[in-house]
Amino acid sequence: MNTQQLRLFVLVGASCILVATTTAQAQDFGRMVGDFFKNKTFSSQDLSSVIRSVSEVTLGQVPNGTAPPQDATGKVVLYSTTWCGFCKKAVSHMQQKGIPFVERDVEHDATSKAEFSQLGGKGVPFLVFGRKTMQGASPEAIDKNYAEFQRTLAAQPVNAPGTSVNLAAGDTLIGKISGVKVYEQPSKTAPKLMQLSKTDEVVYMGDERDGLYRVTTAKGEGWADKLLLKKP
Repeated sequence: MNTQQLRLFVLVGASCILVATTTAQAQDFGRMVGDFFKNKTFSSQDLSSVIRSVSEVTLGQVPNGTAPPQDATGKVVLYSTTWCGFCKKAVSHMQQKGIPFVERDVEHDATSKAEFSQLGGKGVPFLVFGRKTMQGASPEAIDKNYAEFQRTLAAQPVNAPGTSVNLAAGDTLIGKISGVKVYEQPSKTAPKLMQLSKTDEVVYMGDERDGLYRVTTAKGEGWADKLLLKKP
């Protein structure tokens, strides 16, 4: 598909979608397409993923024989890209609702991309609730599937294989060692917000990215290495 054909595909796809979307959704779609052309080496398959994330929610199951996402016990897993406006909407919604989640970038992280494909991901945002999958960004669908996920977890025996003690948004944590760094952004290369003493407490905000927990500290919100934190 050449550039002219792809632009025509965008216009046709957008016109079909805008009929059924609100003004806010239409504006977001426009931003997504703009980011798509600026930042992506694009293909018709990639653009179809953008359109699907705007226009529909598709539910499914983790394929038989495929392990659920690693390092995400009790959390929703969101597979996303940096240019996906609806992925950002899903992140914002889960943060506001206190839904614990892990975000994985399928654009820049090869491991996340492979995991996404194995789980049946075809477009973003793609969310996994235990063994259930969802493609799309409907807040109502996220809430409904997370509630069902919580009921499933609550029904599991305490000592069932693969289960562990889960953190919940609002739990208090302390450093396992003195000097745990809290970063301003979810990256260990980001500026440091503060450094914890062994007696400093932080509040877990239900969000995890790239091995870091989002926490509230005496100096504001930041991100700390989850392996260096524990319950008091």
